[in-house]
Amino acid sequence: MKFAPGVAKKYRKSVKDAFDAILAHGTDLQKRIAEHILESDMLVRVAPVSQVNASGVTGLIDPDGTNEKISEERLGLREALGEIYIAIAEETIDTGGQRGCEGTFVHEGRHAYDFARTIESFSNADVNPLSIFDPTLYELELEAHKISGDYMLCVNKEEYLHEGLHLMILGRESEIGACYVSDDGIHRRLRESYALDPVDNPGPRASELLGLRLK
Repeated sequence: MKFAPGVAKKYRKSVKDAFDAILAHGTDLQKRIAEHILESDMLVRVAPVSQVNASGVTGLIDPDGTNEKISEERLGLREALGEIYIAIAEETIDTGGQRGCEGTFVHEGRHAYDFARTIESFSNADVNPLSIFDPTLYELELEAHKISGDYMLCVNKEEYLHEGLHLMILGRESEIGACYVSDDGIHRRLRESYALDPVDNPGPRASELLGLRLK
């Protein structure tokens, strides 16, 4: 993982602390994704929310360059992660603190992981065409929301659980009962906040979002 030039030390520390927390408290999958990111050249950007337009966003550093590599090379997962950036809003860290930073990198880290799997599969399409990985936006957001809920349960602190309940990612068996990842709540959130539906509007595929071309 590398930082874009000009990222302030306090933001670098927050991001590094977030990955330390994920490695300490996350599920096996969350730890594996974090390790892949840390060992790759994935780029981290920090910018005002007016530029990011979200708490965090994931995309390609150089789409043309990535397509050129897909056409000429066979990329592994970590090499593919080096094609990707995650941008986090300064306000996410300034206002949300470590909870906001951790949550963003759990959610956007899953997107980065899935985008890297797509890039990897596209670069190997000529020899393994049946293993193309190209999820829809609905599928991408479903997995990112589920992994966020799993992380909130792993940390198991009230501020994390409260956010999960507020976002409909978590449900609670009773007023004082245990929390759980709510499939119904996530589906509702994706319909109401993202206008996504698995049947009627699954959204574009990852390759369309990234502008990728098959080998």
